[in-house]
Amino acid sequence: MKLYGSKTSPFVRRLRILLAEQNYEFSDFNIFGPEREALKAKNPTLKVPMFEDQVDGELVTIFDSGVTYRYLEKKLGLTPLTLEKQNLLSIVDACNDSMVNLLILKRSGIDTEQNALYFKIQSQRQNASFDYLEKIVEGELFADWDYLAICLLNLIQWAQFRNLYDFSNYPKLLGFVEKHLNQPGVLKTMPEE
Repeated sequence: MKLYGSKTSPFVRRLRILLAEQNYEFSDFNIFGPEREALKAKNPTLKVPMFEDQVDGELVTIFDSGVTYRYLEKKLGLTPLTLEKQNLLSIVDACNDSMVNLLILKRSGIDTEQNALYFKIQSQRQNASFDYLEKIVEGELFADWDYLAICLLNLIQWAQFRNLYDFSNYPKLLGFVEKHLNQPGVLKTMPEE
């Protein structure tokens, strides 16, 4: 098994944490650097993570973290996420996508604080998502250390790392992160430049 990506990507990190106790290779690279052409040759989405594995002597390449998770769920015999947990994962993913898009826009020199519909929608999405997750994070759906919990922890830590969101009004979400800091792979994969 081989995982391609950057140490700062939130979608790569969730798989690195999931695979923390597995034997796999991690290939760290900058997708905006010279490695971009090599990535393009293998992955038309030009996104990370990209995952490879040998299945019956054939190389299988997967271009998305969600598809990679579903593949690993079967391969590693993980307990499948319930429909309720998959639904919550869609909230985490939408919020994470929103933040990634805004970060790319900021890095492109676009003022993401301007009074424009796109930016208002992203802000509303993030606020509604974190408000909702704050209300339920201490409940049964987040009781297990599973892919959903990994993705939520990772989203919060990545948003903090990039200074994209103020979590001071979310003590339950911050408590959730604190509670899981010693889970396998969490500290080892902390995002860094």
